[in-house]
Parts: sequence; structure tokens; C-alpha cells
Amino acid sequence: MSNPISVTILTGSVSEVTARVCDRVLQTGVDLRVAAILPRKSRKKGQSFDGVTVVPTTERFARLGKGCSCCTVRSDLMTKVQKIAEGQTADHIVIQASPQSDLRTLAKTFTVADHDGAILSDVARIEGFVAVIDAGRFMDKLETEAGRNQIESIEMANVVVVDGASTVTSVKYDHVVSIIAAINPTARVERVDSGQFNLSSLRVDEPFDLDVVEERLMDMGAASAGEAEPAIISRFVYEERRPFHPGRLYAVLHESWAGVIRAQGSFWVASRPEFARTLDVAGGSHKSSCSGMWWATVPEAQRPESPEFRRYAESIWHPEFGDRHQALSFVGCDVDEADMRVRLDRCLLTEDEISDSDRWSSMPDPFDWPENPA
Repeated sequence: MSNPISVTILTGSVSEVTARVCDRVLQTGVDLRVAAILPRKSRKKGQSFDGVTVVPTTERFARLGKGCSCCTVRSDLMTKVQKIAEGQTADHIVIQASPQSDLRTLAKTFTVADHDGAILSDVARIEGFVAVIDAGRFMDKLETEAGRNQIESIEMANVVVVDGASTVTSVKYDHVVSIIAAINPTARVERVDSGQFNLSSLRVDEPFDLDVVEERLMDMGAASAGEAEPAIISRFVYEERRPFHPGRLYAVLHESWAGVIRAQGSFWVASRPEFARTLDVAGGSHKSSCSGMWWATVPEAQRPESPEFRRYAESIWHPEFGDRHQALSFVGCDVDEADMRVRLDRCLLTEDEISDSDRWSSMPDPFDWPENPA
């Protein structure tokens, strides 16, 4: 069997910028047969590049395996990549993703077996997962809801391409690079205006690996040991055992968090002590959702008996709150950590509120909750 075809995926939150960088990659000749799978709606009819086979596509999805959402794939890409591989018509495949693309679904498309048991990565493997950003609009975009797409594309990437670097000051460019490093310290940064930028500029030493990405994101809040970072980058974890007051916390979650780029983790509020919630902040997008029930609400006879669970329980169990806890990780630039901690501390129940647990359920609670507890 021949080696899998290398695949480069270009992602970004601004479609015209991603398309422009993709065009630059395809127009700059390399000694390879290249196939480009491009979004149909973002391209001019009949658009072509010398020596490049252009394959238009429209997003389509399919559920493989047992039909669960975790096995959802881009069926349009699976079909087109398989056809290119079977025909041996290209040495390299470039895929341009739309800003709305689910990047994890896109990545999983190469690792989930189809109905015949075939796995796409056997014939085509993602080499570069490339995030494209616009230096001039980067900072402003981070502060909006649309900043989520930009941040998530950087988190997934092993290469970040900066377009428009020459249009901003060196100070602003350095600030942009620092934020990229805060979001993803392992990604290599390339400038479009740096020398002969082409497909070769996107080559990486280690191919993209979704498992490695997931592991890195789980450790988001902790700075890598021995790894130097710019002074402006802030990383810290907020941990507490006391419950939050639902109304006070909800108000803080909907305030502006200056400098915070990413915040994630679990928390609990006094009004619904049976439920754990997950915080998911990306730039100007603040979300929280119910993520299940605390083990403290499950009868002891129904809890797991595995050694892993026993170790978990021993490490975290509180005589009053069980495994309920606050654990929120923050990453940002020039974040006032002390102020952030004070704001969250003020959301915790006071000693008087804790002592009157009969009133917890009547506290004003603007969060959404499942209708029927599991």
C-alpha cells in the first residue's frame, strides 16, 4: 500500500481572508500534484489554478458507527478524498473549511471507520491543520461572539498563518502573536508576507493528531513546566468548595472580562446542588450548560466500585459537599487575576447563606436547567 496522501486543512473565522490565503497557497507553484477541495458557495464558478485540480463541495454530514453524535463525519469530504486517493490523482490535498465548520467533526472524518470498516486516514492523513487570522481585525474580533470561531480554530491548529501582518505596527503584531501563544503554545506561526510563502510553508514536523489536541485543551489552565511565556500572558485556576449564589454568578458571567481569552471548567450553584455546570468562555462569547449530576447526589450503593472512582472520591470528597466543587481555568493577556478572583469570591455563598440551606432552592436562579433530573 502506498503512503497516505498528505492533507492540509485551512480554517478561519473570516471567509474572505481564509480564501485569500488559500488562493496564495494554490497559486504559488510547488512540485506536486495538488487537489483543492473548496466550499462551493465561497468560490467563483469555473475558478481554476494552474496545475491544481479544484473540487467544489457543499457540507454534508453522516453518522457512522452506532449512529451516535460522536461518530458524525463530513460525508462530502469523505467521498471526495476517497475518490482522489483511489484515482491517485494528487500528491497533496488542500481543504478550505468555511467559518461555520465544526472543526472536530472535520478532523474526526479522517479517523472514524465508514460502514465498510475503512478509515480515511489509511489513504489520506491530515498533516497541517492551519488557522488563518487577519492581523488587523484580530483583536476586535476576539471581543465579539464571532471570536469563538477564531479561538477554536487556533486551538485546533498546528500552524497559524497571519495575514496582513505588514499592515499593523510591530507592537500590535507582537501582541497578536502573544495571544496566539496563549491560546495554543505549540502552534507554529507563519506570516503570509514573509518571503516565498507557499504550500511548503505549512509543512510540519509532526502530523496533526486530534488526541494530542484534546489532551492539550484539557490542560489549558496550567502553564507548561519549564516553558517560557510572554509576561502579558495570564494562566490561573480558580478553585473553591462553597457553592455559588445563582443570581450573583449569572450577573458576573454576563459582564465583560477584560483580557480573558479562554475560560473553562465546572461549577455548582446552591439552588440546584444536584447538577454540575460547565463554563465555556471564548473571547466575547460566554456560555454555560448543565453537564450532568454530581456523584454526591447518587446513592452510595449505585456509585462505581472501580479503583479509579475510589481514587477520585478520596482525592476530592468534602464532608459537607461531596464531590461538588468550583474549578475554572483562565487564559488571557494582561488579566487582572486578583480582580477576577474577587468578583468570583463575591458570588460564593456567605456564611449566613450556607447555614440556611433550606432557602437555597428559593434563591433567584436565571440559569436554564433540565426539566427532569437524570
